[in-house]
Amino acid sequence: MYRTKTIDFSKVKCYVKSVDITGIERSNDDYIRKHVGHEIFNSGNFEDVLEKSQEIRARLLKLGCFKTVDIVIDADNSEKSSKSYKVLVEVEEQNPVGGNIHTSIGNNEGSLSSAVYLPNIFGKGERLVAEYTYGTNNHVDYRVSYTNPINQDPEKHFNASAFRTSNDFSWSKYKQTDSGFNIDILTPFEFMLRNKYHVKGTHLFTYEAIWRNLISYMDSAFEIREQSGHSLKSSIKYTNLIDRRDHTALPTAGGFLKTTIELAGLGGDVKFFRYNSDYQYTKTFFNYLTTQFSLSEGLILPLKKSDPISVIDKNFLGGPLSLRGFKNRGAGPHSDDCSLGSDVYCLAGAHLYTPLPFLHKNKKLNWLKTHSFANIGYILSNNQISIENLA
Repeated sequence: MYRTKTIDFSKVKCYVKSVDITGIERSNDDYIRKHVGHEIFNSGNFEDVLEKSQEIRARLLKLGCFKTVDIVIDADNSEKSSKSYKVLVEVEEQNPVGGNIHTSIGNNEGSLSSAVYLPNIFGKGERLVAEYTYGTNNHVDYRVSYTNPINQDPEKHFNASAFRTSNDFSWSKYKQTDSGFNIDILTPFEFMLRNKYHVKGTHLFTYEAIWRNLISYMDSAFEIREQSGHSLKSSIKYTNLIDRRDHTALPTAGGFLKTTIELAGLGGDVKFFRYNSDYQYTKTFFNYLTTQFSLSEGLILPLKKSDPISVIDKNFLGGPLSLRGFKNRGAGPHSDDCSLGSDVYCLAGAHLYTPLPFLHKNKKLNWLKTHSFANIGYILSNNQISIENLA
């Protein structure tokens, strides 16, 4: 008869003599050594060695340099002491060239996207990506972007992108082409709120320069046709994101807050101040009833009263992912069947998700749920305070 014995690894005294890494070909040695760290050499027992080994594995996977990272802990035969161990880190690097093709369905539009990327091109987690997207509503996007970790920290990114896009906004009867570039700096933050809640999020700082061309339809409203032609937008933008949801697409608990502030007018002929925020809170009762509340709001203001706000920059409501009951961007002012957009908007929603009968215990199909909802919103111009435009 076999007997089982429980071993408390925290009482198994040991130390780490060496850490060896195999499989590195293109990655920079100093970059990898920095993220392996020296903490594992301070381990005093086997439990510490296991925990710190897993921390090393998690850090290396975050770098974006490797497909797989495996760790083997073995006795160090070069030492006479039985308490001496060596850690072997076995990695498989990303292919020097990769790519993907995928489809997606968004707000009344399907799209096909393809990308070719070069990961870890200089050995320190850099990434160069070329993307092409084609949508069913005559949406075309060409984009090349370069991402580089800041101070060799994979959670802090510098990103530079150049792009050219073309869109057909049939609800407003105009086409738009954009050519430009943007520069992003992403940094994380965390703090304790009231010494009780641990809050983590990201800061995103963006500079954007875009040459835009608005081409109106033959039957466009005059308000659209008079805006036809070229414009140059140069802006800085700050985005604050806090996401504590347990799932980005189908959350069952947690909150989400995103706030964006943009100032345009650093050169070019487009000048405005914009504010947008999105809030979402989800909670599940009795393991099956998931409630969700959402709130979105925004405004755009000209820097001078004489500076007009283009329809390209206006706010719109309406559609299955916005204000339900209206066609896409169908809420708000219109002229000759053209949606003109407005300056201020607010949108609130309440949702209830419940499992389908007989499927809530099926792990493969329990994401299929019934969805009940109610939403309300309004869209107004800056000088309009009448309640009659409530939607």
